[in-house]
Amino acid sequence: MKRTARTQNRLIQFLTSLPFHKSRRMRAAIYGELVVVIYALLIGAVLPQRYSFSVGQVSQSTIVAPTDAVDTYATQQARIAAAQQVSPRYDVNPAIEQSAVSILERLFVTTQTVLSDKSLTMAERLLTLKASAPPGVDGSVFTTLLQATPLEFNELSGDSIRIVQTVLGGPFSASDMKNAAMMIDQQLVTLDVNIKDRMAIAKLLLAVVKPNLVYDPVLTQQARLNAERNVPDVWINRGDVILRRGQLVTPATLSQMKDLKMLKNEPDYAMEAGYLLFVLLLVIAIGIFIQMRRGRIAKDNLHLLLYALLLTLLIVLIRVSKTAVNAGFAPSLVDAVPFAMGSMMISLFFGTSLALLSSLLVALLASSAYGFAFAPFFVALMGSLGATMATSRVQNRGVFMRAGFLAAGINFAAIGIMHLLIPSSTSIRGVSYDLLYGVVGGLLSGIFSIGLMPYLETIFRVTTHIGLLELANPNHPLLRRLLLEAPGTYHHSLIVGNLAESAAEAIGADALICRVGAYFHDVGKMRRPAFFIENQIGGDNPHDKVAASLSYLIVTSHVSDGLAMLNEYRLPEPVTAICAQHHGTTVLWYFYNKAVEEDKHAQPDIDQFRYPGPKPQSREAAIVMICDAVEAAVRSMQKPTPPRIEAMIRKIIKDRLQDGQLDQCDITLRDLDKMTAAFMRTLQGVYHERIEYPDPEKLLAQKNR
Repeated sequence: MKRTARTQNRLIQFLTSLPFHKSRRMRAAIYGELVVVIYALLIGAVLPQRYSFSVGQVSQSTIVAPTDAVDTYATQQARIAAAQQVSPRYDVNPAIEQSAVSILERLFVTTQTVLSDKSLTMAERLLTLKASAPPGVDGSVFTTLLQATPLEFNELSGDSIRIVQTVLGGPFSASDMKNAAMMIDQQLVTLDVNIKDRMAIAKLLLAVVKPNLVYDPVLTQQARLNAERNVPDVWINRGDVILRRGQLVTPATLSQMKDLKMLKNEPDYAMEAGYLLFVLLLVIAIGIFIQMRRGRIAKDNLHLLLYALLLTLLIVLIRVSKTAVNAGFAPSLVDAVPFAMGSMMISLFFGTSLALLSSLLVALLASSAYGFAFAPFFVALMGSLGATMATSRVQNRGVFMRAGFLAAGINFAAIGIMHLLIPSSTSIRGVSYDLLYGVVGGLLSGIFSIGLMPYLETIFRVTTHIGLLELANPNHPLLRRLLLEAPGTYHHSLIVGNLAESAAEAIGADALICRVGAYFHDVGKMRRPAFFIENQIGGDNPHDKVAASLSYLIVTSHVSDGLAMLNEYRLPEPVTAICAQHHGTTVLWYFYNKAVEEDKHAQPDIDQFRYPGPKPQSREAAIVMICDAVEAAVRSMQKPTPPRIEAMIRKIIKDRLQDGQLDQCDITLRDLDKMTAAFMRTLQGVYHERIEYPDPEKLLAQKNR
């Protein structure tokens, strides 16, 4: 035990001796290291687990999509199928119609030429027409043309060209060729020709009519692209099973893992940079809040280091839970993380406001480790908020278990609400385990807080209300000594403590620090108790036998003696600060005037009869300074009536203001006025007038007369 205590003392001395307590560079370094630590611990949890797979490999575990992503392979396959369903696109080629008309016109011109040449025989005429006719035209067509009268020929030639223009004037595809004969017959029916000639002309027209639709690759490609664009993206939803254990890796599953950034050779620089900015923004927000609050953590880097350590501890637990989930545990294991532990200790160390903001910060980080899911955020935040409010008023260390039970209950309710709001396929047994994890997380918060709090208080020299309440116990060894060795000072300190507590409550200062600081502010008087008037019960005043300068040294040394005792008993810094500052640099007027009387020829320097200081640096130290003077002054009054008490209080405050003793602390004139009212309420109860009861013996004597 002694070795442990020595080791602990050495660690405390080492930490408190480091020169970084007020260094701005060190403060910036702590914030920077906090960003690096959070990012380094959680980036592996935020990024999906990476695998090294190839097509045909057997999966050794079931892999689930950690987030939503577009399924590139499935989307591409769907778009290819849609494009394949698009029929080819064709365009009307006007040259087909022009070519058909040109063939007919050439044939009709040749016919007129051979008819006008009387020297040609019929056979020669037929051969000439056949040479100028399109392939597939038989002799019946030529015979009809050669035997027609000029009037009939003109009608046949004109009607033939008109019919071709009608048929080929619009889209005419290869499939329409099956109906070409019927279309031509419908046109020829209207002509006044015999059936034999009609059939011959029909053969001619069928020979020149060709499909006028030509395949258009540009239109076809555009139509297929439009079809592909109309196919929506196929999505992989968070929680979808990508591969089951024992299943072969296919090109489709490999593509899905690539889309989800789950392959080792697929770094996600955008997500890594985005998460770094996310963490940086959260830490900057916390830093701004801390500096704006101007509490102890904003002034002492050792306290900031403790805060960073508490956050780091929670981040480590989040990372451990995510690693366990990746190894096969249920995702709800995160609910077993004692998030409320951090909020409890931050609330006790640094105040409720910072604890509430830190609860939000940790909940966001927990959510980020699980794909920014809402359920971990909600459960972590609700439990932490409940624990923070439970520790806002502290009476003893039992508050940790009460806060732990409260956090467990809130976790239980929050998890139940999430299961009701977000339906899932989880079985009743699975839901029961989830609820159990939440209860365990709350209880662990209380247990860990009880175990860690004393060590953190001691190592980092942080003062909590729990520690202060323990110091306020009358059985504290130093207070017991004060009661036995300097009883007058002890009772004076108790009254000063009551005054300081009421004044602090009136102006919103820390009443507990004021009360405890008042209890210990005069412990240095135990070295020479008889030299202080409250301990002089009759007899001679020892100051009458010594010079004023020596009396000054004896009286003022109670401050340095008190600091030595407080450090010996390892009391926290706020208490030692009050001890050092409760007299400021005030003048010991009694001994100064005595020095003037001792040597009337030489005027002593008034500054040589001042306390060494420093002046009060906090409102709490200023309160104790004024209370100390007020209690001593009122105690010395012969008839402490309310008007006289109030006048004395205001005079003391005025003297301290004019002497500049309150220049270095954040206390206002309104605060001083409120303190005066609080002093009056307290002192009237302590120094009220009492009824003078008659002597019983005198009453009896008067009765017997």
